[in-house]
Amino acid sequence: MTNFKKSMTATLAALTLGTAILATAGGAEARPRHRGPHWGVGAGIVGALAVGGLLAASASSAYAEPAYEDDVPVRRCELVERLNRFGEVVGHRRVCSVY
Repeated sequence: MTNFKKSMTATLAALTLGTAILATAGGAEARPRHRGPHWGVGAGIVGALAVGGLLAASASSAYAEPAYEDDVPVRRCELVERLNRFGEVVGHRRVCSVY
């Protein structure tokens, strides 16, 4: 995730939390609160989600193309049993070889 996406995600989260706090800050009164049109808050949330979706979809590719080098040696390791002089297994050791 790029720094731009991280900052946009943090901004969107802060705006969402701020909107939720402002929406509930009116108090706990048991009466209807129809003092005016409150469609602006909903439109703001929908607009923020739409802009966030557009920004997320604008990235051309989420994955980078793999970069392989032929000159790099390959190291392969395996576990080999360690034997004592009686032929009993006393442990394992890691043996690596470079191709």
